[in-house]
Amino acid sequence: MKTETLESLKQKLAPRRFTSMSGKMAAIVGCILGASYASPSIAQLTVTSDGYVLARNNGHIGYDDFIGAESELNQNWQTLLQVAELTPEELNLANQLFQETVTHA
Repeated sequence: MKTETLESLKQKLAPRRFTSMSGKMAAIVGCILGASYASPSIAQLTVTSDGYVLARNNGHIGYDDFIGAESELNQNWQTLLQVAELTPEELNLANQLFQETVTHA
């Protein structure tokens, strides 16, 4: 069931459905869902001790991209989930994947 739910999440959260989604947000969504929606794609996301999010791109060793404040990422993620018309199962999985992917340093 989780595989089917993940596949439907990938379809519903695909950047092509959201014309105003930035390339950076597309890369973040791809990282969280394990999909490649942008180039370069993000391999990992981490939150610094002062509440900022950094990204490590695929093929890179260090966290070399500044994403922004954790609070802004959380707000943008929740807004995306609200407009995507997710089922309760999809919503639960999306939030679980977000928590697993956005780690704290």
